[in-house]
Amino acid sequence: MSTEENTQHAPADLVVVGSSAGGIGALSVLVGALPADFAAPVVIAQHLDPHRPSHLNTVLERRSTLPVVVVPEGDPTPLDAGRVYVVPSNRHVRIVDGHVALEDDHGGRPRPSVDLLLSTAARAYGEHLIAVILTGSGSDGAAGAVDVKEAGGTVIIQNPETAPYPSMPQSLPPTVVDHVADIEQMGRLLDNLLRGVVLVEPDEKTDDPLRDLLAYVSQQTNVDFRTYKPSTITRRIARRMAVTHNASLRDYAVYLETHREEVTELVKAFLIKVTGFFRDPEAFEFLRDELLPILIEQGREKGRVLRLWSAGCATGEEPYSLAILLAELLGPELPEWSVKIFATDLDESAINFARRGLYPPNVLEDLPEDLRARYFDASDHGSLVSKTLRQLVIFGHQDLSRGVPFPRIDLVVCRNLLIYLKPELQQNVLDLFAYSLHQTHGYLFLGKAETARPTKVSFEPVNKRWKIYRCTGGPMTLINERLGAPPRSLALVTAEPRASGHSALTHVTPVASAGEADVSQLRRMTEMLLRYLPIGVVVIDRSYRIVTLNGAARRMLGIRDAAPDQDFLHAARGLPYARVRDAIDTAFREHSTVPLTEVESDPAAGGASRFLNLSVMPMQFESAGAELCVISVGDATEAVQSKRRLEAIQAEQAQLLAELSAANRRLSDMNKELQDANEELQAANEELMLTQEELQATNEEFEATNEELQATNEELETNNEELQATNEELQTTNDELSARTLELQEMTQELSVERGRLAQMVEHAPLNILVLKGPSLAVQAYSPSYARAFDGDDITGRPFELLFEGRADGGASELVAAVRGAFERGESVRTPRLAVGVGGDGRGEFVHTVVPAQDASGNVEGVILYSESADADAP
Repeated sequence: MSTEENTQHAPADLVVVGSSAGGIGALSVLVGALPADFAAPVVIAQHLDPHRPSHLNTVLERRSTLPVVVVPEGDPTPLDAGRVYVVPSNRHVRIVDGHVALEDDHGGRPRPSVDLLLSTAARAYGEHLIAVILTGSGSDGAAGAVDVKEAGGTVIIQNPETAPYPSMPQSLPPTVVDHVADIEQMGRLLDNLLRGVVLVEPDEKTDDPLRDLLAYVSQQTNVDFRTYKPSTITRRIARRMAVTHNASLRDYAVYLETHREEVTELVKAFLIKVTGFFRDPEAFEFLRDELLPILIEQGREKGRVLRLWSAGCATGEEPYSLAILLAELLGPELPEWSVKIFATDLDESAINFARRGLYPPNVLEDLPEDLRARYFDASDHGSLVSKTLRQLVIFGHQDLSRGVPFPRIDLVVCRNLLIYLKPELQQNVLDLFAYSLHQTHGYLFLGKAETARPTKVSFEPVNKRWKIYRCTGGPMTLINERLGAPPRSLALVTAEPRASGHSALTHVTPVASAGEADVSQLRRMTEMLLRYLPIGVVVIDRSYRIVTLNGAARRMLGIRDAAPDQDFLHAARGLPYARVRDAIDTAFREHSTVPLTEVESDPAAGGASRFLNLSVMPMQFESAGAELCVISVGDATEAVQSKRRLEAIQAEQAQLLAELSAANRRLSDMNKELQDANEELQAANEELMLTQEELQATNEEFEATNEELQATNEELETNNEELQATNEELQTTNDELSARTLELQEMTQELSVERGRLAQMVEHAPLNILVLKGPSLAVQAYSPSYARAFDGDDITGRPFELLFEGRADGGASELVAAVRGAFERGESVRTPRLAVGVGGDGRGEFVHTVVPAQDASGNVEGVILYSESADADAP
């Protein structure tokens, strides 16, 4: 049969289950919860003792309503829905074209390898695969789960908090796990996922519940999913609807509104975090060869400092890749540098996984062997990031839509994140990056998948293919807005350093010459330029008259009703008149900037003192004309108050130093006393040295004893390892004994029922019947007529030969001999007429028939005695 013909009859879905130590109980509960009409085959791979035959299928058969079969040797076995396939011990298994097949070895993995099962099933079934990882030790299954997730399948793990052995479920990266469930809920969850929900297309464009649902999710999360492929969106919504038991999109929309945590689960189902070490290798080659060398050279000029930011780092592969590149480029210089790589993500579980730095083997498959050897340490559960690399990365939980940016960043890496955001939120995040990069004129790396384009005011392109940009400026008031300040302008201000020591404001070139400048036009221009500056700015002419000023200056100087041509010195109440006037005159006369620091402004009635920093700067125009002067005003109240607090603290420190000096003198006196005591101790020390010689000999004896104990300890460790191995075997044996105990209990119940049934049959039989069992031929059951023959006494359990003690029946010995002979020879015996009272009222003659009773093996285990009255048979 061809491969195409085989796959036509293969089930659409598949469930694969992996478990390890102590997993028999979990598997029994899981399989027992699957309904009889389960719509997919189930393949189970459990680590078993390779040297002992497995009874897992027998244990599962007693709990399962589905047929349980062991995967046979030889040709691949086709998978049928509604069947449970158990992999035998000491064999690997793979899924190929709707078939399950065994193989002998696969790279020294534990048998059967859960990783191999999951990886091959992911290639064969893709998004129609459900992978389940149950209790177990080790990390087998972590690598395969990554393959399942990348193929679009669903990954479920047993709740580590309730699993007896949580190592296997905990080894999976949290970004690949779709559901965490207790073992008792697992069967129902699987059935719900397989049944799914069929989403019906809306009849009218105006009535689109899917559009309304996505709009609600977008409103709650600031993430726009309307650009996603409809088939992907509907499939993942249908899975969540099946899990939450909602039959329609409208019902699910109501469920989302009443269960806010479901919004988070739905978003996690939408967002598949594709990550890996050196993902897009060509992009990292560009960083290594072109960009990072530039940053390193700039870092040398800043005192060997480098600061990078990986935004949306998922499980940490990206920031560790950046750390590897820097470690390779810096080489032996690395300890001399201050390198910080900030790695942030919204998913706190992913951040916790990244902090551990422990990755499954397949995550490092594409990493060169020399890098793996230098930067990763081998572990029982995977590969652990080295301490040198781990110290370079600082992980943190952050929501970019609400977080505060890191300052003085040299490189921001943010890939496959902005595509999920609304345009306005994209711009806010880009402004956030601009703020982080504008001080260093650093670089932004978005990656080829991003569609967002940074504004030309903030960034200039460096590499169009990988969407790498250089920051040319940043928003000046971004932090104030994030901390709750009034709304800011998105305009960006670039302040390139100048050769002279003057501020950038001293190099303003007006549109026309000063003589031709229109004052009203100048006022409008300065209002637009200075409106959003956090500092106050006042422009005055040579006669101290106000040309224009911004809102910050009004607020700090107390100028509430300033009008054009108003005198600045009189309008600014509370400033020292003479000092300010002298500074303005000096600036006009010497054409230089005159600073006034910590100018105290007289407080208003009942107010507190305010301190201002003023800087008086003459306007420089290209042509001669009217003379103007710019006065910048900054609030220095907090700085002055901090300075005064510092001075007070310094005074307190001086007082403390004086007290410490006095205390030091007292300590000097005490030191002299201690020296005297030391001399006395010296004498005592000499005596102790003699004692030490004696103790030395004793110590040598202890060392010899210690060596013996160390040898004994090594033997005990060896014994402990053997006991541990024995304990694992006992665990498996205990599970099998538990299963056998259940069987025996069931057989005991059946035997009790059979015994009761036998007693009823004997009691209601028309003949006189006596059932004898065992070598002693003890009475097991008898008809009521026998009870009357022995005066109603209970004869159960009494040997047959003892029934006639003290009785004068003449044929008793012949009857006993006939019964004993039938038991020993295993042949039926019929006696002649005997006068023995064993039937009816105990009088008269009887003919007795003795029939041997055999067990299931054919061995004689007793006899049955039938007694008939001879008088009744007489002609």
